Amino acid sequence: MKIADYITMICCLSLALVLVATCAASLAGLFDPIVNNDELFKMLQPSFNTIVGAFVGTIAGIKMGKEQKENQDKDGK
Repeated sequence: MKIADYITMICCLSLALVLVATCAASLAGLFDPIVNNDELFKMLQPSFNTIVGAFVGTIAGIKMGKEQKENQDKDGK
């Protein structure tokens, strides 16, 4: 496994952990009668959108990097 693959795995795992924690906080607040749901979702929505955007960017970067490497290998041979 190359260092780039290792860094990608760590990035994806940390983003997944943050996403699970955000969902858990949303669900905990949703079913707690003391918490105002409108304020909870106002607070958590930007972080959720940021994490999902980071996931999309990471996955797109991986795919583009692999395609670029494959094209270089074809041209180099």
